[in-house]
Amino acid sequence: MQRPLKEPLLHFLVLGALIFGVYALLNRSLPDNKSIAGSVRITSNEIAWLKETWSRQWQREPTRDELRGLVTDFLKEELLAREARSLGLDQNDTIVRRRLAQKLEFMVQDTSRLAEPTEEDLRRFYEANPEWFQTDARISFTQVFFSREKRAAAATEAKAALNDLSRGANAADFGDRLLVDSEIVDADMQSVAGQFGREFADAVFALKPDYWSGPIESGYGLHLVHVSEVRPAKRRAFSEVKTQVFERWREQRQREDNERYFASLLKKYDVVVDENLKPLIGSLDEPIAAPINGSGE
Repeated sequence: MQRPLKEPLLHFLVLGALIFGVYALLNRSLPDNKSIAGSVRITSNEIAWLKETWSRQWQREPTRDELRGLVTDFLKEELLAREARSLGLDQNDTIVRRRLAQKLEFMVQDTSRLAEPTEEDLRRFYEANPEWFQTDARISFTQVFFSREKRAAAATEAKAALNDLSRGANAADFGDRLLVDSEIVDADMQSVAGQFGREFADAVFALKPDYWSGPIESGYGLHLVHVSEVRPAKRRAFSEVKTQVFERWREQRQREDNERYFASLLKKYDVVVDENLKPLIGSLDEPIAAPINGSGE
């Protein structure tokens, strides 16, 4: 009689029955897993959002079959997302954290877009930021180029030529050949900087008209420059730039709202920073500039 009681198979069956019995007892009030996982409701709001998203992309309403497909995809995505969260797959995931932060930031921006400025708001913004709503300064000049590679004493020769040009000599009689035109007409700062470099452009736009000046350094070498005309930047009329004023106003409003929201989060949460990292990141109470993406991405 004692031999069957010592059989390993009997022990396994008894242990399995015991585990099954305990599980059934603990879960007798839960006939299936649906009461644990919760319900997924598909409301008219979800349908309206799906239709609007489709219409924005395809510039038309979805057909009945297309809408059914959208709802199916939405339901599949929702169920997979919930199951992933229940398994803890969202924990310590950089991509998930970044996507959630981005989604909340979009919500803050959408809230900012609900605010509509008055005419007075836009005019006040226009007056406070004149540099954003003006024409570009433009310049016309002649340049005579002296190559450091071809001339051992390029600077000395350029200064000697400057004296002659100031007395009325012909500019065509001096300098070396350069692929860039010797005469630049009605160019803005960006155009001049693109051809000769930013430092050269800054120097040329600071020159007085009707005088030969230099030598001025560029990426090519040395230049003598005669400015014939300068048209300074001029503020454009409000009626002409009202659309740009509105867009600039909205951008600034979104930045301010983002900074205020971030400041409120700093007050809501207890942010603890290791002492050795404080010199690196500075004070979190000051506004933090958003990274430049190509981001926003």
